This record gives sequence, C-alpha cells and structure tokens, in this order.
Amino acid sequence: MAIAEMRKVFIVGEISLREKAIQQLEKLALFQPEPMDKDLTLAIFKEERVKTQQIEENLSKIDSAINFLNQFEEKKFNLGLFPNKILVQKDKYLKWIKEFKWEEVYKNCLDIESKIGKLKEEKQALQEKEHLLLPWENLSISLKKLKEKKWTDYQLVVFPSSIVTGLQERVQKERMHLELVSQSNKNFYFLILFLKENKNQLESILQELKGEKIQLEEVDIPSEELNKIKAMTFQLKKKIEKKLKEARKINRDKVKLMTIYDYFLSLLEKKKASSQSCLSNYTFVLKGWIKKDDLPLLQKGLENLFPLEIVVQSPKNREKKIPVALSNKPLFKPFELVTNLYGLPHYFEIDPTPFLAPFFVLFLALCLTDGGYGILLALIAYIIPKKIQVGEEGEKLFSILFFSGLVTIGIGIITGGIFGFEFSNLPPFLAPLKKLVLFNPMKEPMTFLMIALGIGIVHLLSGIFLEFWDDLKRGNIESAILDHLSWIILILGIIIFALVWTGHLGGIFKNVSLGMILFGIGTLFLFSGRKSKNLFIRFAKGGYELYGLLSLFGDVLSYSRLLALGLATSVIATVVNTIARMAWGVPIIGPVAMVLILILGHLGNLAINCLSGFIHTARLQFVEFFGKFYESGGKEFKPLKEEGKYLIVK
Repeated sequence: MAIAEMRKVFIVGEISLREKAIQQLEKLALFQPEPMDKDLTLAIFKEERVKTQQIEENLSKIDSAINFLNQFEEKKFNLGLFPNKILVQKDKYLKWIKEFKWEEVYKNCLDIESKIGKLKEEKQALQEKEHLLLPWENLSISLKKLKEKKWTDYQLVVFPSSIVTGLQERVQKERMHLELVSQSNKNFYFLILFLKENKNQLESILQELKGEKIQLEEVDIPSEELNKIKAMTFQLKKKIEKKLKEARKINRDKVKLMTIYDYFLSLLEKKKASSQSCLSNYTFVLKGWIKKDDLPLLQKGLENLFPLEIVVQSPKNREKKIPVALSNKPLFKPFELVTNLYGLPHYFEIDPTPFLAPFFVLFLALCLTDGGYGILLALIAYIIPKKIQVGEEGEKLFSILFFSGLVTIGIGIITGGIFGFEFSNLPPFLAPLKKLVLFNPMKEPMTFLMIALGIGIVHLLSGIFLEFWDDLKRGNIESAILDHLSWIILILGIIIFALVWTGHLGGIFKNVSLGMILFGIGTLFLFSGRKSKNLFIRFAKGGYELYGLLSLFGDVLSYSRLLALGLATSVIATVVNTIARMAWGVPIIGPVAMVLILILGHLGNLAINCLSGFIHTARLQFVEFFGKFYESGGKEFKPLKEEGKYLIVK
C-alpha cells in the first residue's frame, strides 16, 4: 500500500510517567501527538496549558544571534537548494547544553551588532557630508570670515552647465563677483560675492537661471573640513573592523549556539506534546497517530513504563484529519518528491507516486533525447550526493535525475544520437549500436510527434483508469462505470477507428470501434446529469460532458512539447559541435578553444534543457495526469522526534 495504514492511539498512564513517556516517544520517533477531541474528554480530565513563552523567547534570541554571526561564516561550496546540517557527537551535545553560557554570547552579539550599526550610521553621515563638500574642495578660504563682513556677503551656487553662458556678464552687471570653484559634466559650482544691499537681485538671478543655493553654515574652510572627514572616516573604519574581529571570534561558538537552539526546539516540541495531553488528578491521556506497522515498536518502547496502557483504534471510514505517510518501495520512493510538490493525497485517496514515476523519467528522457547527455546526467546525479550533503529531499531529486539519465541513454540509443553526433558518424568498432537505432528525430520529426502523442494518450488514460479504480474501491460502481469507464471506452474506440482509417488495422475493427464510440457517447450524454430530475438539465449536462472531448484533444496536444524540447536539445548539441569544429581552425588557441566550447556548450545545453524538461514534465503530471483523478490536500504525518534545525546528533 503506497499510503501507510494509520492507527489512532491513546496512551493512558499515571501522571508521574507523562514526561518520561513523552521523552521516550521523542526517541522512538513513531508517534504524532494530537489534541484530544472535546467530545471524547471526560469531565474528570482537563486540558493542561503549558507555558512556552520563555522557550520561544530564548529561541528568538538565539536565532537572531546565529543570523548575525552567519555573515562572518566562510563561504563554502553549496548547491544552495539543500541546507547542510552539522554532525555533532552526543557527548559534546550534552556537554554544551550544560556548560555553554549562551546568554553571554547573545548579549555580546547584540552589543556588537548595535555598535557596528551606530558606527556605520556615523560613517554614512560623514560620507554624505563628504559628497556635499567634494565640489568645494578647491575652496581654501574661510567661509565664516566671509560671513562676518559688514558690507558684503557670499553665496555658494550650483548652475546647470546648459545655462552658464552669459552668467558672468549678468552677475557683473549687478556688481557681484563670480568665482568658478569646480565643474562636472552637468553642473558648475560657483562662489558669488555680493553687496548685502543686492541680495534681492541675486535671488532674482538664481530664480531666473535655475541656480541652486548650497548652505555650508557649519563649515569654515571646505578643504580642511574634507581632510577632517577623511581622518574621521578612517578612524570609524578601524573601529568597525575591530568590532568585526570581535564578531569573528565569537563566530567560533556558533555551533554551540546551534546546539542550544536545537535543544530548546526539542524542548518546545515536548512542551507542545504535553499541552495536547489531558490530565485528571492521577492519570494522563495522550492521543495521537502511528503507522500500523510501527505499533509493536511503540509497545516495546513503552513497556518499561508502568502503569501505562496503549489503546489502539482503526480510523473511521472517511474520517477527516488523518495524517498521511507515503510508504513506497525503494524504486518509487524518490518520486514522492514530485507528489509532495503538488500536495499529499488524502488518507483514503490513491497515492499517485508509483504511477507517475515511469512517466516522469520517460518524459524527461524524451526532452533530452541524447544518449551522451543521459550518461552525463546519470554520472552527475550519482556523484554529487556522494560528495556533497544534500539532505533527504536532495537525495530524492538526484535519484530521479539518475533514473532519468539511464532512460535517456536508452532513448539516445534508439534515436541514434550521442553528444549531437549521429550513430552513422561513429567509429567502426561502435557499428553494432547502429542496428539499435529505430528512427532519427531530426529526419523523422512526425514519427517522434506520434510517439509523444501516443504516450500522452496512455498517460491520460492511466489517470482516468485510476479514478475508475478509486470509485470501485469505494464501492461507487455507478460512478465508476457511467463517469469513467465510458470515457475509457470512448477514447479507445476513437483510437481504434483512427488506426483503421489510417490502414494500420483491418476493416474488421471498424464496427467494433464505432460501437465503442457510440456506447461512450450515449452513456455520457444520457447519464452525466443523472442526479438532476429535470430532463432538460440532464441532457444539457450530458452535452457539456461530451464537449470535454475538445478539452481532451487539447490535453493530448500538450505532449507535443516533448517533441519540441527533444529536438531543441539535439539541434543545440549539433550547433555546439559545429562551432567547436570551426574553432579548431583558429591558429594556436584552436584546440583549446574547441575543447572549452565542447565542454561548456554541452554542459550548458544539458543544464538548460534538463531544467526546462523537468518543469514541463512536472506540469504534465500536475495538470494533465493529476487533473483526471487527484485532489491532494492531505496532512503530512509528523511524528515527535529528535530532529534539530541545525544539527545531526550521533
């Protein structure tokens, strides 16, 4: 069974055993606690409210400290998709929990972060002031002394370069002195000296010529002020670097911080489990779910706790909120990743994982087509998990890619392509491979298209059949025959008729196919709206159901994208080889250039088409296949267990 059978469990025991029982359940990692139903709670039992605020605050503090220290971590190679966990020995884990003073580290991180923030703000303010003063760097006179004059005053002004022409005469006409301090591509920076009695005339000039007044009231000599700013900025950089060194030193304790975080996280989960139990004066009751196959392990794991009893119930038919645990054979287990991307099935629903698996690898292989790319993909998918920690989900992904690579090798053999080369161009010792070639997609695209559409029809029929099978399992015979079997017969009838019409089947099958088509159309038209008492509505619903044939043809055409992606991969591979061959003729660097083009070109082509192929293959599963029978929306089975965010404890 692809979905593991679940059992509802009630653990009842003496109240003094509750914490020990929860600790043991965490070690066993078999039991998912769940709040007690209010209608099942007896008057003598009461829900317990466990305070978790302090633990949550501690987690928040430690998390903020870890996030602060992350910026000082040396960058290590990581694919980015799979978070690495750190392996810590059990004795170290227990020692750090007892001895490590995380509060001091948190306060130090908080203090350093605050001081670095303030120093950076000061530095930013100085840089803004420096940016303002830079155009006036050549101004080496005292602005304060100019301001103190009895009869004259000054003004720093910025004029757009487009209207500077004629400015000198205009200013002199008003008995003012204009001094160019600096200029840029867009602006001219001037010092204007004027009589105080002519201030209004200056305002008029500025308004007319769009001059911008610059106020440097706290600045005396701009050049000296800039030197001071540079010196102060240098000192601030030194202070910031000093604080950064302190942070890097603290960063050595980050693993210990992670240990404490995982400890509090585990404690929080246990507290939450405690809060889901009900208590009387002498006993406790804890309700939850467990896989049926794990019941003996649970009973054995709790046998040393006495007095304690385990009460087991089978889930009621169509009971809601039953957690779902997928339980597939090793060959299909990696494809649970695809199912999880869409959403888990409900407990009483079909698990699509083993049914989508063969189609997924086949579709992705058809998108790649090339046998050489299959070899590369299989090697990469095999080696990376061996060299890099990719986690459980990462291992599933690379297993899917590995299987897809193997199937791609097979597709490459029957289509006669390896790294963009046709088998006809291979050396004589590889001649036996030529006998395995069935067709060339580049020369026979219609054959490839028919294969893609044919596989698509099988894919869609599989989805409809699974819905038919699901209805039979539920005992809904009427719906199984009238709603689903009728579609299967209709589609098969159309296929047989098409084969007869094209001459691939004898005329004897013509009447059989017409009978199947008429049966399917008649059944769908007459019975699709059978729940309605109004005859007109029934026939209208039947007509609308038959209109779904057009939608079905559209679904089949979606599989033509397999042809497009497969041909694109082959064409690009051929182009890479052509460019590499042209590069060979370049003097001196030709051979090196050719090798680089071949390596980078084929790897890039594989990466791009593997990504696009994976996305389109997933789309075909989610939209076309799942749309025929699958609802999703199941709740994942999450047993209480010792699993940290950062560490793996051994």
